[in-house]
Amino acid sequence: MNEDSLQDIGNQSDEPQKGLISKLRADVEKIRIKMVDSVEDAPGPIKSIVLAISNLLTWIFWKPVIWALFSVLLAVITSAVIMELAGYNSYVAFSALIIGALRQFDRVLFFATPLIFTGLSVAFVFKSGLFNIGAEGQLYMGSMAAAILGYLIPLPYGIHPLVCLATGAIAGALWGWLPGLLRAYRGAHEVVTTMMLSYTAILFTQWLAAGPLKELGEFQWNAQTTRILETAELPTIWGNYLHAGFLIAIVCVFVVAFILDRTVMGYEMRAVGLNEAAAETAGINPKKNMAMSLAIGGGLAGLAGASEVQGTLHRFYNQWSPGLGFDGITVAVLGNNNPFGCLLAAIFFGFLRAGGNAMHQQAHVPIEMVGVMQGLVVLFVAAPRVIQWMADQSLDYGKWFSVEKARPIQPIAFALSMVIALYGAYFSFSLLGEAQLGLMFIGISAVTSVLGIVAFFLLFARNSRGIIISLIMSICWFALAVIGMGAGVDIGFMILVGLIQSVLAVFSLLLVKGVGKSKGGDA
Repeated sequence: MNEDSLQDIGNQSDEPQKGLISKLRADVEKIRIKMVDSVEDAPGPIKSIVLAISNLLTWIFWKPVIWALFSVLLAVITSAVIMELAGYNSYVAFSALIIGALRQFDRVLFFATPLIFTGLSVAFVFKSGLFNIGAEGQLYMGSMAAAILGYLIPLPYGIHPLVCLATGAIAGALWGWLPGLLRAYRGAHEVVTTMMLSYTAILFTQWLAAGPLKELGEFQWNAQTTRILETAELPTIWGNYLHAGFLIAIVCVFVVAFILDRTVMGYEMRAVGLNEAAAETAGINPKKNMAMSLAIGGGLAGLAGASEVQGTLHRFYNQWSPGLGFDGITVAVLGNNNPFGCLLAAIFFGFLRAGGNAMHQQAHVPIEMVGVMQGLVVLFVAAPRVIQWMADQSLDYGKWFSVEKARPIQPIAFALSMVIALYGAYFSFSLLGEAQLGLMFIGISAVTSVLGIVAFFLLFARNSRGIIISLIMSICWFALAVIGMGAGVDIGFMILVGLIQSVLAVFSLLLVKGVGKSKGGDA
């Protein structure tokens, strides 16, 4: 038997697999075309809704979704490993995070609201081929403008909040327009100018809050302006936290999507982002679109600041933002610079933040772990080769099950071996903190965890070496059980994992040998 006979098994029916996938995609495409044709003469709103739904049946839509899901999965696995190495129980931590977030979902959406705005800001500008690193400064300018108008000028209910929001958006737009002009007409790189103007905005608003606009009265530890009038506040719509700014953010998602996909301005901005020289040859003014793009992006970030002041803070505080503008970059990256992707990414990060407090209280994991998870998500999104490989292997596994649907024993055996290997790696990592059991126990635990990871990826690639490594890993589990005997360790679980892994490995090897012999006999 060839040592990589499992690869041969996967390749022996490539044509049927390709035919199956092609047929599946063709059938889905036929359904999509029928949906589009069925509403050809329908009213405009119905037609738009059906066309939007039909776009969900395309590979162009699902590819970035799968990409993002794999990135989140890898980030969660890596975070679990880090927690275990640091001596925390990752199972308790993630359980507390999920349950804590679900129990207070209004806080999830509350944390997501400013991230939707700043994510849209970064994503919109990126469509023009530019990088808006200065959403933080634009957010500060928008919040200060809304705070000033909120307490200086009394206006009627219903009008005052809208005027403050518009003022905040204009302030942010002007702060974004300036680097847009510098980029378009002087060639100054927008990464440098937007970053510098962010710190300028933060320091400028800090001076205003501590100087001319400081609230008069008692001594204050943190500089702040006068509280805005009640007529300027955004109402709370759910629980104790979620305010009407969330609804405005949802509206902005649809507005941005409409501008980018359905307007001449959006088409021109996307054309400039794809190829500035070609767009200019086609009669598009790239300078105007660059400046306009950064202005609109700044306006969205300004709305984030205004909504936070009117809905949550009710005044401007010095350095009130924990980095919401910079977090908008991670939201845009995870959302693939798509407005609806930014919405889902912002809710995901809001979920992490809302559940992070519960994780800290119940599992005693530092709240900074949420930031680590956010960084890992961005890291894996920016690692296209890893994600692409995992996506391809997952697709291959699906095709393997489809081809062997009459006798799916071998794919199931390998899938179970893969799950046991990954869980074994995770569990052995958790044993590294058992220093009282000696260096040999810790050393074998480390080797077992590494073998589990290697076996997982080899089995994922349908390589026969993964079976051998799984068998070696089961022997390590038996060795750990012997060393831990009499030391108060739950050796029963170790023996159970070792038995399951060894049985699956032997069974998989027999299946591979059987396939290899049948191939030789057929030849």
